[in-house]
Amino acid sequence: MGPVHQLIYRSVTLHIMNLSGFDLNHIRALHHLLEEAHVARAARRLAITPAAASNALHRLRRDFDDPLLIRTGRTLVRSALAEQLRGPAAEVMAAAERLVSAAVVFDPATDDGLFVLLATDRVADVLAPPLDRALAARAPRATLYFKAFGPSGAGSPGHDRGLLVGPGVPPGLNAEPLFDETYVSVLRPGHPLLEGEFTIERFAAAEHVLIAPRGDNIRGAVDDALEAQGLSRRVSRVVTSFGLALALAADSDRIVTLPSSFVVGRHPTAPYVVRAPPLKLAPLRMQVAWHPRQEGDPRYTWFRALLHEAVRECGLRGGE
Repeated sequence: MGPVHQLIYRSVTLHIMNLSGFDLNHIRALHHLLEEAHVARAARRLAITPAAASNALHRLRRDFDDPLLIRTGRTLVRSALAEQLRGPAAEVMAAAERLVSAAVVFDPATDDGLFVLLATDRVADVLAPPLDRALAARAPRATLYFKAFGPSGAGSPGHDRGLLVGPGVPPGLNAEPLFDETYVSVLRPGHPLLEGEFTIERFAAAEHVLIAPRGDNIRGAVDDALEAQGLSRRVSRVVTSFGLALALAADSDRIVTLPSSFVVGRHPTAPYVVRAPPLKLAPLRMQVAWHPRQEGDPRYTWFRALLHEAVRECGLRGGE
């Protein structure tokens, strides 16, 4: 039984409701109230007053013979039935959107909608300039929203629209390869390792800066690669910020090894030198992901193609 049928079946079996009176506006109200679990926020998304949203919740409670949202202290929490209804209600809304959009031909030149890109600051810094130029030229009326995507997965597309760029794809999303991240080592100008051969032994003997975005470890891919060669390194600084890691390397004899996209397009007077690390590191596979409800959406299909163009313009190697 599909989600839409589940919603209708559950409605009938729970309260023998009159389906002829349960229109799309009811499902729309149900969807936003369950997603937000907050009457005022749902009202804003529905473009109605909080009082009207409260009335809609009262009507839905009567229709489903269930409280749906239960007050606990100052917050509302979803009932067990509400949790079961979230998915089907979202599916109904997505199907309605597809039904309407199928009759409208997407034209980037006249589109005035919103494109959302979820990425870390590092990736956004690299992709923003070429993506901004391409969108300004081809979809000048559209809005581009860069939304932070944290290491913990905060900001995942979920039920919302948006493309996510990252090395790991949260469960339940569709994805395709975007580019391969190789690693580079960054040193200050005049670093002793720049004199003579840049060997793995000299590399291992130097002091290093480790970037741990989640802040939960003091070991990385470099340590694993060195261990495979019977070597180890001394990590004297651990940071969560790529920018801070570069600053520490630029002002000392430490080395930082990080994804190459972070130094793509760097200014020629940047206070550091980039070298290929003297050890083999598997590339980081970057992907672009989207929610299954966006599959076939002509706007985001077009936007994904634009994103691939931006990657190529940056000189990054496309994923395979």
